[in-house]
Amino acid sequence: MAEIDYEVLNMPARHLPYPYVQPDASRQTRLEIEVLADKCAHEWGYRSGKSLDAVCKAAGVDIEYSRRPNEIMLDVPLDDQPIIWLPRTGRKRDDRVIIATALGHWATHVDDTRKANPGCGVQALYEPDTPEALEEANAFGLAFLMPTEEFMESWAQGRSQAASDCFDVPTKIAYLRAKGLDLGDTA
Repeated sequence: MAEIDYEVLNMPARHLPYPYVQPDASRQTRLEIEVLADKCAHEWGYRSGKSLDAVCKAAGVDIEYSRRPNEIMLDVPLDDQPIIWLPRTGRKRDDRVIIATALGHWATHVDDTRKANPGCGVQALYEPDTPEALEEANAFGLAFLMPTEEFMESWAQGRSQAASDCFDVPTKIAYLRAKGLDLGDTA
C-alpha cells in the first residue's frame, strides 16, 4: 500500500512562484470597523438577504474546502481569484463566522498589505504570527453578521441563545459580540 502524504492532501495548494505575506493590521478603531462592516454588508447584498455564498461572489471571493490541518483562512494570489478556505468538516454556524472574518481581512487589510508588499500574495492564517489583523478581521466579521441595533434587540429578548438563533452563529460568538458592545454580564 502506498504511503499518503497527508500534509499535501490537506492543505490548499501553495503558490510558489512568488512570496506571500500575512495581512498588516489597519489600526482602525472599533467604530471605523463597524462602519466598514455595515457598508460592505450593504454593498455586497448581505443586508438585503443574500446568502454568504452570494455575498462572497459579490465581493469577488471564492469559497473552497480543505481537510485539516487547514492553516490558511484567506488566500489572495497575485493574479488569481481570492479564496476563503473552510475546513471540510466544519459546521454551518462556524463556517459563517469564518467566512465573515475572512471577508474582514479582504475588506480591511488586503489592499494596504499589497501596497506595502508589492509582488507578494497575501495569506490570512487561522493562527497568524501576530494577532492584531486577525482581531480586526474578527471584529469586522461580528459586526458584519450581527449589526449592532439588531443584535442588541435579540440580546434583550433572550441573551446569547436568542442572538445565536437570530443570526445563525454559535452561542460563544454571540457572547463575544455582546462583550465587544459592552453589554455586561457576558463572562
